[in-house]
Amino acid sequence: MEDLIKHQYSVGVLCRNIGIYMGLPLKEIKLLETAAFFHDIGKLFVPKSLLNKKEPLSLEEFEVVKMHSLYGAELLRKIGFDRIIVSAVRHHHERYDGRGYPDGLRGGKIPLFSRIIAAADAFNVMTTGRIYKKPISNDKAFEELIRCSGTQFDPEVVKIFVKMFKEEDAYV
Repeated sequence: MEDLIKHQYSVGVLCRNIGIYMGLPLKEIKLLETAAFFHDIGKLFVPKSLLNKKEPLSLEEFEVVKMHSLYGAELLRKIGFDRIIVSAVRHHHERYDGRGYPDGLRGGKIPLFSRIIAAADAFNVMTTGRIYKKPISNDKAFEELIRCSGTQFDPEVVKIFVKMFKEEDAYV
């Protein structure tokens, strides 16, 4: 649980900084940051045995884990969060090429906040590691974001994120 909270906080800070760097209005920055803080809240409804598994997940197990974006969005909707936040949480695992989940959205059809969260989330996962994978350096993580730009990640978001990192190391 503590790791989830640290992860959500870190992704929230990264997204806030990306939003500031992009020049988003303050209201949007606050919505983006909130969505990022809650992007994985649906994992509270996924069995811990799956989230903490050291071996690769089976296809059936992965289908259960994938539900976290829907669970999180539904929870936030029910308790009255702004629809922009709900949508960002629902779609943070969509891929720029349309091969993501839960709805297979593509390109600009994916909400901007979801595209920002996807890049920041991946960066944080890569640089902090997981039970099944060792962390990599910031530079290696950015290389991976760039490599997956246009398929998994929005190329414009990746370009802005990398530029922010190179120009303003304090943002990351």
